[in-house]
Amino acid sequence: MENIVLGLLAHVDRGKTSLSEALLYESGRISEKGRVDHGDSVLDKDSLERKKGITIYAKSVYFTKENKRFFLLDTPGHQEFSSEMERCLAVIDYGILLIDGNDGIQKRELHLFERAREKGIPLFLVVNKMDLFQGDREALLREIQEAFSSDGIIDFSPYVFSDLAAFLQEEDPIGTKASKENADTEQKEALEQKEVLEKREAIGQKAVPPEGCQDFLENLALLSEEGTAEYLENGRLPLGFLQENLQKRKLFPLFFTSALKQEGITELFSWIFALCQMPTYSEELRGILYKISKSPEGRRIGRAKLLGGSLSLRQEWRPSEKALELHLEGVEEEAVESVEPGMLFTMPISENAGLGYFPEDDHREKEKEGYFPTLLSIEGEEILSYRKELEELQKEFPEWGISISLAEKQVTAQLSGNLQKELLTDLFAKRLGKKLHFSKPKLRYGESPRREAYGRGAVLEPGHRISLLLRLIPMEGEFHREQQKAGEEKQENSKKRSIFSIEKMGELPEEWVSRLETEWAEEHFSGPLLSGPYENYALEITNLSFSRGSAYYVDFQEAVYQAFRMAQATAGVRLLMPYFSYEISASQEKLGKILQEIERQKGKQEELLSEGESYQLLGKIPGASLSELQSFVQEEGESFSFSFSSYQEMEEEQALAVLEERFGIPSEELPLSSAGKLYYGEELLSEESLGQDGWEEDASGGKPGDSSSKLNASASLQLKNQGERQEKKKKAGEEMPSLEEELEAIFERTFGPLRNRGQEAIRTEQKLFLSKEKEARLEEARAQYAKKGKKNKRKKILVDGYNFLFAKEEWKALAQADLMAGREQILPLLSEYAAYHDVDLYLIFDAYRVKSNPGKTLQPDPRMQVIFTKEGESADFALSRMANDFSQSGYPVVVVSSDQAVQIQGFSGKGAIVYSSKEFALQVEEMKRRISDSL
Repeated sequence: MENIVLGLLAHVDRGKTSLSEALLYESGRISEKGRVDHGDSVLDKDSLERKKGITIYAKSVYFTKENKRFFLLDTPGHQEFSSEMERCLAVIDYGILLIDGNDGIQKRELHLFERAREKGIPLFLVVNKMDLFQGDREALLREIQEAFSSDGIIDFSPYVFSDLAAFLQEEDPIGTKASKENADTEQKEALEQKEVLEKREAIGQKAVPPEGCQDFLENLALLSEEGTAEYLENGRLPLGFLQENLQKRKLFPLFFTSALKQEGITELFSWIFALCQMPTYSEELRGILYKISKSPEGRRIGRAKLLGGSLSLRQEWRPSEKALELHLEGVEEEAVESVEPGMLFTMPISENAGLGYFPEDDHREKEKEGYFPTLLSIEGEEILSYRKELEELQKEFPEWGISISLAEKQVTAQLSGNLQKELLTDLFAKRLGKKLHFSKPKLRYGESPRREAYGRGAVLEPGHRISLLLRLIPMEGEFHREQQKAGEEKQENSKKRSIFSIEKMGELPEEWVSRLETEWAEEHFSGPLLSGPYENYALEITNLSFSRGSAYYVDFQEAVYQAFRMAQATAGVRLLMPYFSYEISASQEKLGKILQEIERQKGKQEELLSEGESYQLLGKIPGASLSELQSFVQEEGESFSFSFSSYQEMEEEQALAVLEERFGIPSEELPLSSAGKLYYGEELLSEESLGQDGWEEDASGGKPGDSSSKLNASASLQLKNQGERQEKKKKAGEEMPSLEEELEAIFERTFGPLRNRGQEAIRTEQKLFLSKEKEARLEEARAQYAKKGKKNKRKKILVDGYNFLFAKEEWKALAQADLMAGREQILPLLSEYAAYHDVDLYLIFDAYRVKSNPGKTLQPDPRMQVIFTKEGESADFALSRMANDFSQSGYPVVVVSSDQAVQIQGFSGKGAIVYSSKEFALQVEEMKRRISDSL
């Protein structure tokens, strides 16, 4: 029997559970359909799933037809559980991508389509909820073809496979007349059609498809030249032709359905059965454990797919672990003696087993670091007493990034939203009967060097001798982002900017440099202060001393690491704020509140796109405000997603507040603390003090690479040289200084003269007082200058062109008859208004739907500009952007638009006055009346 995994992929509320019920009912697997809103659906069994009305856990159920067994795998649609969906992609053979006929293609559908393409998963497209659809199906089909950029999206929904089986068969699927008696109804109909065609062909008549099917078959034939030739010659297409094109993702069968009413399901089911084939598997045992869960008895259960060979009871499936029980995965799991390739199955697993491929995992991905570690706690109890249960959750949900620190006696998790918190709380309550508490997420700040610093690295052992000097150079944030972008590009001939600059590059073996750069990029160094990512720097290596016969790459690597850590410890730290790109889908009713919250959280709203009755908001927000904004949006019932954008340097005052919170040290006392020394940087080690003469390993015998030996290497060198000089003085009979004087002299030569902290504190207070007094005078001067400057800043009036054009009935009537004439009618009026009131007026027209349109600006007179927006930029967005830019530059701004989104945005704190188009039209009429009266 063929085993095929059929995955359901969709955004929330697309009818995924309803479709699974419809398919199970069509297959005969269930006799009565359940419903999500009734809480009796087959797959959504969890209490939290039923309460929320969404799929949280991936789960499957199987059904069979003839020689095929389909495992229907339902995946979560909500973005917070996308990691669960991603794990399922590794086991899916064919996917069903659901689209809501009323909402059309949203960004989530585009993302799922792209992820299926990356994984090579063939797709059936199902446009659901068509019982509620009031538009044109043909127009909707064209919209979907255009959105996915594919001509292979063909409407299959009018036909059951048996209607066309005779035109899609290479040979008789039944074989003999005798077998016809045992065939089911669909097979009999197909065979009868084929016999009729064969009789016609025998007397020279060409096969003719049923009425209405010819265009459909011709569209299929156009998928390739071979198909076209076959169809023109024989009037048929091999079924294998369709199966091959589906597998290659050149064909995407589309179906219009109403799963709730069982409409279109028979057609969908018949084609799934006809087109889906079991993949080819190897004979060697291989599989993937894609999910771990807990049984009601508390046993660890692994959910897996067999990718090769066979697995029997009590057979070893990974080193030192046997399959003690085997069940086919489903709602009512069926115990089996063995599993075959392509099956989804479950088995009890040990504490040591983790997600990934077996017998050995060669695909394990590196764990990603999160930006928001949230502290977990249990009121009145030590959370580490539940360490075993937490380790279980680590393995079941790796995407949560649960981290257990015994040293710090704390547990943190990287949770991306309220639903994940709710799920973790629910699991804790069910398994332990305890209520979990979450602290405010602790943001991971980036760190970069405050100033240039030097470090020396050396390996001096028999057969291993190399030394070098390294300069750590602070760079602007753009440099690191270019580095990151270049590292992601995989073009073979692209020249990537290196973080390293090496003097006498030609003396080093070429592979040493390329290997060091590769490993350095993968290392992700932590900063010395808060252990955040170390960013925005370059390295220069000089004074390189080695001989090829006595040094190896590992020696070179060790010397560079030593020098880097020494320079890092003395360079000081600048804290960097992580910024994130957000994307919010909001209804018109909630738009104003969300825009105000973005501004309150110091976010930067960049784009506002209209999508039917909803709006798409794109912008950036500092990490310190991200969690609050996300919670606010989700509590309003709207969709929120984000991704990391870049690190930006923080203001000194903000950085000091962070350090005060983290270390509990007032900012004025920070310079005296160890954290303050790292923040401000120790006295710099000069290039001369790190010269090569007499360089040897630390006298204390510190291991190369040990932090103490790295930081004290220079002092150790001077101790050695000083000892040699003392021996010479003893022999010459000269007076010797005391040990205390010697140590003090060495310290001063290494770190600079000893400092009187008391006097320095007094001087610091004096400087602080003088600087505050100076700053107050400067602030007063700036305010006077700004006040003076604003008098000469002319008012900016921004007008939504088409919106204003429809403000009066006579303008509207002319525009509907001739749009260009309508535009020309209002241009002189607005030009006259700008001159009369001495303002700068910008008339903005939408042109964002014009393909390859770069935008255009006309200036009919010095006071007025006419702007046609570029492709993808709406007038709403242009108005918002220009209003923001002018306001920040100190100009008084007036926005003219009747669009509700623009009205709301104008009042959300940008300092702009907003008039509706009709209100402004009255002002223009008033101007004309005054001019007329004066004449």
